[in-house]
Amino acid sequence: MRIAVIGGSGWLGATIAREAIGRGHEVTVIGRDLTRLEAIEGAQPAVVDATDATALVSVIAGHDVVVSSVTDRSGPDRSIIPAVARALIVAVPQADVPRLAMMGGGGSLLDDDGHRFVDAPDFPVQYKAEALAQSEALELLRAAPPTLDWTYLSPPLHDLTLGEKRGGYAVRGDDRPAVSETGESAITSGDLAAAMVDELETPQYSRRRFTAAYVN
Repeated sequence: MRIAVIGGSGWLGATIAREAIGRGHEVTVIGRDLTRLEAIEGAQPAVVDATDATALVSVIAGHDVVVSSVTDRSGPDRSIIPAVARALIVAVPQADVPRLAMMGGGGSLLDDDGHRFVDAPDFPVQYKAEALAQSEALELLRAAPPTLDWTYLSPPLHDLTLGEKRGGYAVRGDDRPAVSETGESAITSGDLAAAMVDELETPQYSRRRFTAAYVN
């Protein structure tokens, strides 16, 4: 499979790229930092403005799927996240790429009362702008033309940690958090990346959000 990873210079995007390469896939990593992109052994680097649909088309053409793992800590509103989603909704069909996958946020997951966690009064203020931006990106996908085959992976709300794979995670295909038998919701970056590549290899959640967390 030929996979383009946008945000490949970021910690999670790079983890997804390395997971895909380790499984034998051909990977193009797209980002803003060429040095960090070139550090991903086995990947083809490309520096492109991911908010520019026209520029993206020529880079992603010929791939089987585009994965977006974009964040932005340079501004107060994290506006690059929905901007990239808008560009991809245009660019992916134009480039004739069959599928779009987005690594999203957990703030738009729903609590037991059906309310978004990001709307709770006690939601951490330092994460709110990014959570709202990720929520907007999800709504853009949901409003996209039905011909666009997309999927959106939400990590656990708080407990996503930098770490290697250890296995033992499960996925859930709706707007509720995936949790363990004890009610905890946690996963490492290595296993979250593995859950994403699992979905790329064996699609289950076409035009749906899914989540992943450890069950034991």
